[in-house]
Amino acid sequence: QMDFKKNNVIEQDMFRELDVLDDEIQLQRKYGEEDEKNDSNNIGKSKMSTNNIETADEPQKRFIYYTKPLPRYLRKNPNGNLLRALALGMEIRTLSHDEYSRLFGGLHGGSSLAPADLDPPVPGKSLWVPQGGACGIAKPGSDVLANEVIDYWTRYGKGMPLAVCLPGGTCTTALLLQRSLNAIMDKRRKQNEKAIDIRVVVIPCVGDDEYATRQMISLDKAVGGTGRKEDLPWILKPRTDVEYGSARRRSRGYFTFGQPSKALLETYDEMNSENVSLDLLYGAPAWSLLLQHWRSRESDCPIAGRQLMYIHSGGLEGVASQLTRYKHKNLLPDARAVQTS
Repeated sequence: QMDFKKNNVIEQDMFRELDVLDDEIQLQRKYGEEDEKNDSNNIGKSKMSTNNIETADEPQKRFIYYTKPLPRYLRKNPNGNLLRALALGMEIRTLSHDEYSRLFGGLHGGSSLAPADLDPPVPGKSLWVPQGGACGIAKPGSDVLANEVIDYWTRYGKGMPLAVCLPGGTCTTALLLQRSLNAIMDKRRKQNEKAIDIRVVVIPCVGDDEYATRQMISLDKAVGGTGRKEDLPWILKPRTDVEYGSARRRSRGYFTFGQPSKALLETYDEMNSENVSLDLLYGAPAWSLLLQHWRSRESDCPIAGRQLMYIHSGGLEGVASQLTRYKHKNLLPDARAVQTS
């Protein structure tokens, strides 16, 4: 649950729903029996860097986005997600790398609580959303997603085992989806309903499997779990029998987050040819690893012998700015960059 700070006292469950409709986020706030509905500008999250968002509801709604320093060309020529977010009223607070790490960093990728020395825009009326949405306020959404997955697979799965695969930054969606699925399937077992074999598989796109594990353990404990590894989603790891080149060998086959790569561009093109649109920060790295394991029958491969459902993480509005970076790295012909953007 996301907390409000009011007179230094934590009040829970102040937000009942968070509905995304077109270009607006409607925040429905509960006051006893009566609902007061307010519209708020939507922040298009630029995933080129880690980020945190605050919102205040008086005297007007504001979205404040904390980020590391932006590249010079992006500051001068905002585009993609950043351009749309700025157009919708997002305020950027740029911090030095050291200050950002001090406030939001850590072994587990930061805390679900706002830093103690970070002043809210409006004391007592500010909502803190940490990097990647890694907090309990995301749980209602994961419950909806879990029910959709189970309803769909119950209807169309023909009893086959399923791997639900997601790209992972903070791995929040994967962890909370696993918890929601576990709760639903436990309830089904108690009601003697037919068992359904579904596992969640996260594909790390920021850091490696060890970093993903640390983040999920930290979040699981923060939302009331035990943090046991056996309760976490499965992690898809790069194959060890593939020649990656010196840079990826150093990271054990993982891509460096945000770094343009010829291999990622090839995956992006291959999936586009199959009418599957991906972004280059999460979708392309995830599918690069998925395609490695596509026909795997190895016992330690979490998708082996299973049907696959991929949960798209969005980010397509940022493709134009991502391709611009590829152009600056001379990985993309000029004509194609202009044509794509």
